[in-house]
Amino acid sequence: MEGLREAGPNAAGAAEKSPMWLLIMILLHTVPGLEKITVLNTFTTSEECQSERNRIGFELAAAYPYERDFVIACRLNPKQIS
Repeated sequence: MEGLREAGPNAAGAAEKSPMWLLIMILLHTVPGLEKITVLNTFTTSEECQSERNRIGFELAAAYPYERDFVIACRLNPKQIS
């Protein structure tokens, strides 16, 4: 998860208050001008993150049935890992 950027203007000063789970999109192919990993949202629990991951995944699968160039995933916030 190198290069992972945390969203939000106060991200650097809010490490202790930041949610533990990040919903991220990982591009499987390099696209000029786009980050390989993008934070879509943050959540306090794995269950909340997984629910939103499923919702977004199903919507993208329906809208783009032949596109498999990305992964939507929940990951622990690296700033929360001790």
